[in-house]
Amino acid sequence: MNLSQISTRCNTLFAYYAVLCAFIAGVISSQLQSKFCPWPIVVIVTVACVIGLLIRRYFISNLAICGLIFCLGFTWAQYRASIRIAQRLPIELVGKVVTLEGEIASLPQSTQYGLIFLFRPHKAIPEHNWQPDLIQVSAYGKDLPFQAGQRWQISAKLKPVHSQINPSGFDLESWFLQQNIAATATVKTYQAIEGLSWDSQILRWRSQISTRIAQQLGHHPYIGVIKALTIGDQNQIPKDQWLRFSQTGVTHLISISGLHITMLAGLIGGVAVFLWRRMPIFASRLASQRVGIIAGVLAAISYSITSGMSIPTQRTVTMLIIAAICLWRNQRSPVSAVWLLALSIVVLIDPFSVLSIGFWLSFLIVGILLWACAGRIAEAQQWRVWLNSQWAATLGSLPLLLVIFGQFPLISPLANAFAIPLVSLIVTPLALLGLIEPSGLVLNFSAQIMAWCDIGLAWCVSLPFASWQHSPPPLYLLPAAMLGVMVLLLPKGFAARYLGGVLLLPLVLYAPPMVPNGEFRLIALDVGQGLSVLIQTASHAVLFDTGQLPNTDSTLLPSLRSLNAMKLDALILSHNDNDHIGAAPTLLARWPIGQLIHSLPAEHALLQAQYQQHRPVKCSAGQHWQWDQVQFDIIWPSANYAVATDNAQGCVLRISNGKYSALITADIGKAEEAALIAAGLARSDILLVPHHGSKTSSSQPFISATQAQYAVFSAGFMNRFGHPKPEIIARYQSANATILRTDELGALRFQVGQQIQMQAERHIHPHYWYTSSALQENSE
Repeated sequence: MNLSQISTRCNTLFAYYAVLCAFIAGVISSQLQSKFCPWPIVVIVTVACVIGLLIRRYFISNLAICGLIFCLGFTWAQYRASIRIAQRLPIELVGKVVTLEGEIASLPQSTQYGLIFLFRPHKAIPEHNWQPDLIQVSAYGKDLPFQAGQRWQISAKLKPVHSQINPSGFDLESWFLQQNIAATATVKTYQAIEGLSWDSQILRWRSQISTRIAQQLGHHPYIGVIKALTIGDQNQIPKDQWLRFSQTGVTHLISISGLHITMLAGLIGGVAVFLWRRMPIFASRLASQRVGIIAGVLAAISYSITSGMSIPTQRTVTMLIIAAICLWRNQRSPVSAVWLLALSIVVLIDPFSVLSIGFWLSFLIVGILLWACAGRIAEAQQWRVWLNSQWAATLGSLPLLLVIFGQFPLISPLANAFAIPLVSLIVTPLALLGLIEPSGLVLNFSAQIMAWCDIGLAWCVSLPFASWQHSPPPLYLLPAAMLGVMVLLLPKGFAARYLGGVLLLPLVLYAPPMVPNGEFRLIALDVGQGLSVLIQTASHAVLFDTGQLPNTDSTLLPSLRSLNAMKLDALILSHNDNDHIGAAPTLLARWPIGQLIHSLPAEHALLQAQYQQHRPVKCSAGQHWQWDQVQFDIIWPSANYAVATDNAQGCVLRISNGKYSALITADIGKAEEAALIAAGLARSDILLVPHHGSKTSSSQPFISATQAQYAVFSAGFMNRFGHPKPEIIARYQSANATILRTDELGALRFQVGQQIQMQAERHIHPHYWYTSSALQENSE
């Protein structure tokens, strides 16, 4: 190949990369919008790009082509998004009970209260002409008859999709959008409809497999892992196992991952090649390599269908098919070109995939592995290739895991070194073989090997410095960090490759701005129907209540990392209600906490021997301390106040920097409010409204005494108690207080210094799919 041909090929590849990257960038830009871009603006920009094509200058015309492809990706993603948003529950149906006919479109998931499943309506609601693709339905009770693929007529109360929005917390509304779920519902009555739909056969088959696994494994502790590896059902994996998998960085193995699909395709393809070569009659007509390609692709598709063809599975199958086509045509293409083409096709088929964390983890880590290993595999022994791959995967995942989760499992290379071969080469194949083996011995052996693997993972977790907690760096530091990773993974001989570490430093050393001396930051977290408030000073942090148990991983820990509260000097548990202290046991076990201040009964489990390291002390009026020129005072309960209810004994905390103050009141009632007023209750600029805005508190004298500038209601979206009550909101409004609700605005951040600055989480990072904003706009 002469110099001219090389130049032409490089120009062609560059144009190929530029076009695909432009399309992907257009899709990503569309998903980053806070509101949909008006269509006339999209048309104007597209026309401008078309005009640019008419200018016969190399740079301008090429730029116009990329701009046009960008607009194509942007328009496609916005069009698909507008269709899904249009399916969302109409405001006139919110809270209404309607009759729906349809089928169960997923494997029902068991909860402590009943079942959750996806429901696909077959008919629109006549008076509203609303027929969504999917609704997430909750059914409460025991021994419920719902099974996958069945047809039902249900009477259900409808609710819009909604998520708790917190710093670095899980965005459930984004997940609903990705899954095309338009509403949620609670079953009131139900009646079976005869017949089964033709397209539910695979779902019913998966349900039968699930039942068979349950019969053969019984109550085996790793039955959830086996179901996850065979049919993609992760519902039965216990939380302690999930935590261990997460802490060791092996969660990618506990699912039907790209690695498992690829290895199974390779195994089946290899067996097919081996057998085909021993049949000369057939081998003379069709090359064994092509038979292997066909067998591998069919195996991958079959395995994916068995698992439910989830979005991550679809990505893997797409990549395999593209790679198979290249091999079939015997076309030598750069692996980067194949990787980028697969990425583009996945984004084209599913523009919402770019919202998935798994999407970026899978594609970018695969890209890093290709970058680190392509063209160099034959140069090293297999054990060295394995070590290099582990090093590349670990280094490549570091920036992503820090930015997304704020933590990195340092023990991950060691854990994956034995978990990958055990799970991918032994547990998964045996589990699949066990589906057709009638005795159940193979399935039990597979589960037992997983148990032995988990013993090793537990040992890894017990090692010192097994995990690294870090405040999630901002997204703009990620590109430089990923470039640093690529430089570090250059082959030996590049003298400047260690300069990649310099590009990584800003991300690794990032720390969020500190609170100045004499100021405090108060964050009312969005924990649904409950309460949790973080208060930070220049060098200290205290958490007042925790909300319910599910908030631990979805809200509390991500928020503490995001806000750089890597240690809590004190945890205050106001009173013995689950919506205030439900997450406390898990938090105490997993986060550094200095002192436990509480108002719990003496026999409470949190006061037993294993918690004595946290120096539990009963909260009582008169307790006070000062951190960084900020005063903390517990002003309730009074030592001589005797009452039977937990709410009345709740801790009340006042924080002041001398100019402004905040008051956190837990669930006290009107009698306790009167006692505080009689004791000389001072005014407070920020008030965490008592008892979530119930009728039993927020008396007029209390509102007049506090004179709050901000009245914060911590309540669950459309909660069954109706909190906050309209008349309570009206009282605060008549006192000229600014009404702030976590169910509408997400977490609320107050920076209190010489003035008060307030930010709502839904406004800090707005997205077009946020339901609460749309409901507010419609109601207005």
